[in-house]
Amino acid sequence: MKANTHRTISAFEARSLVLFASLALGGAASSMAQPVREPAARSVTAQTSTTAPARPMAAPAASAEQAAFDRADRNQDGQLSAAETQALPVIASRMRELDADGNGSLSFAEFRKGAQQ
Repeated sequence: MKANTHRTISAFEARSLVLFASLALGGAASSMAQPVREPAARSVTAQTSTTAPARPMAAPAASAEQAAFDRADRNQDGQLSAAETQALPVIASRMRELDADGNGSLSFAEFRKGAQQ
């Protein structure tokens, strides 16, 4: 058996090794630092989610009521549940009054009527 011998490396080799290791680790870390962004132009079918019912692509909100409704409608089903109305305390306090059809959620028409009163 041979005895373990220590090999000495030059300063250049040591710096090269450290530089190579830092580049390899830095490159691997930077690839995980930010999520990959998909291209902005996608088809409508690629944008639909399997967890929530698909909603047709709408034009930008034309009114303050529509914008507020869309922000509160977290699951984007076109209805505000009692839990979703908690983001809008004035509407939440009048939920029973505004729920004209008694289904426990507010449609945009019911929401708009309450917002305008």
